Amino acid sequence: MNFFGKPLQIGTTSLRNRVILAPLAGVSDIPFRRICRELGAGLTYVEMLSSIAVYRRNKRTLDMLARHSDEDVLGVQVTGPTPDLVENAVEFLDRQPFDTIDINIGCPVRKVVASGSGSAMLRDPDRLTETVRRARNATSKPLSAKFRLGFFRKHINVGDTAERIAREGVDMVTVHGRSRDEKYDTPVDLKGIQTGIQHARESAVRPIVAVGNGDITGIRSALRMREITSCDAVMISRGALGNPWIFKEILDGQPADPTMEEWLDVVMRHLSYHEEHYGDNQLSAVLTRKHLLWYIKGFPCNKDHGARLSHSSSLDESRGILRDYASAWPRDLRRFEGSLISESRFGTSSKYDPKNDMDRSHDRGVGTLT
Repeated sequence: MNFFGKPLQIGTTSLRNRVILAPLAGVSDIPFRRICRELGAGLTYVEMLSSIAVYRRNKRTLDMLARHSDEDVLGVQVTGPTPDLVENAVEFLDRQPFDTIDINIGCPVRKVVASGSGSAMLRDPDRLTETVRRARNATSKPLSAKFRLGFFRKHINVGDTAERIAREGVDMVTVHGRSRDEKYDTPVDLKGIQTGIQHARESAVRPIVAVGNGDITGIRSALRMREITSCDAVMISRGALGNPWIFKEILDGQPADPTMEEWLDVVMRHLSYHEEHYGDNQLSAVLTRKHLLWYIKGFPCNKDHGARLSHSSSLDESRGILRDYASAWPRDLRRFEGSLISESRFGTSSKYDPKNDMDRSHDRGVGTLT
């Protein structure tokens, strides 16, 4: 068993390993979490919730709180513009069937930041401290916080942020290695993560777990994160999009690029979980499109099939397109076989990177807030 396969304790919550799926907005629903869990994720999260929406008991937000019976360990993440609203949300979430609660202090999306939530808290250290303190007092469940190195690259305050959070008695910190104004094509700052982890450990008032996050696309980047930052675990974000095998790769310590047959089995299972959760309707088919377009990356000549999948109006239609595509290739053909961008063969560069889908300037508005 390698380091990442060892059990991990976060407060009163026990994890089977040290590879965590991040809460991804618009992605981390039940079907995706189940697939990642089956392929090795030791902890998954419901996507980030707004404390305002929780306070208003918004129906869509409440629907997001659903938990499948297969999910033996599940966390939830919340962010908000005021300590009062976050405290209220944590009190509510404390009564829900979650094993751990996380405070988001790093979301870079423009509308989130403009509301005073997410990484906006990095610009107001006193509010950040009060928010974490109120949250800590509102729950006896394991509490964590996820944050960036700073709001601006020219003003990195990760050490101070980590100290403030750790002093309030959180059980875990996750440090993302970029500032708010940096796009995802900026390489993650591992030394910055190391600084945050070091300050958190030195200031902790109880046992604390330190997690590294950013640019983890396979076993090599996970090992480098561990080597440079001395983190206790890694959190996977974009690296899991269309690639849930990343968890198996990190746990096994070797490349896990699936064969065409293995790939099709997982994708079809994901669609089955999707139908079970959302039903068999056009909206359900539309919601799967982004996942399917991510999934088909890494196999040859997928452009035409990608265009067909992007217009599919039913799950059965999508299944037919996938089977048609898979039948044209050997069952033992491996994803990314011969690819010049495969991490498992060439350093720490990504096999593929969906950052263009996750880093749209009109969503993040990077550089527009001063």
